[in-house]
Amino acid sequence: MKTLTNSRIQSLAVLASFSLLLYSANSLAQLQSDRIGGAFSLFNGQDTSAWIQSGNANWYPITDGIAANQGAGLLIGKFPFSDFQIQFNYWAGKSTQFSIYIHCADPNYISSKTALEVNLASPSFQKYGPGSVVGLLDAASGLSTANKWNTVFISSTANQITVTLNGITMADNVNYFNLENGPFAIRFGGGDLKISNFSATIPGRW
Repeated sequence: MKTLTNSRIQSLAVLASFSLLLYSANSLAQLQSDRIGGAFSLFNGQDTSAWIQSGNANWYPITDGIAANQGAGLLIGKFPFSDFQIQFNYWAGKSTQFSIYIHCADPNYISSKTALEVNLASPSFQKYGPGSVVGLLDAASGLSTANKWNTVFISSTANQITVTLNGITMADNVNYFNLENGPFAIRFGGGDLKISNFSATIPGRW
């Protein structure tokens, strides 16, 4: 059996690091190739290559998006964002648990304490209804998102978050602190969920 020399090991480590960087760059390039105007898609309709899966949810691609109807878990983005605008459509069943995290400070430990969490499902999450920012703003509108397609727009600029759900402003430039940069994460807690046309825009493109 051949023994690897230190120089050989170092060469292999450099090659592995370069391959990882190239893969990440190619993933971002693929996302940006789906750009519409100043926005770019975060799902390519084929796989979840721009996201890291955690949990046992059965994520599968649909036209222009992603879906799940078994298990539970997170999809954690690979790329950090600071100021941004995102918009997407989603269909959630009556019992579906679904929220999106933004500015995830620690991708290895995601919660409403380490990120901003926007609940988007009709079952209230810790008493926060659809469009609420958990721990920050309870949007008590009585709006139902169950068993229909919904459209959400979220903007984060200069430590202020705005959430618009089905044309209704749920949070209007609400101040937050200590969370300035980080990836998105999608939380699926069970039920039936479809997400489509998930796009992001960053400053300089809006």
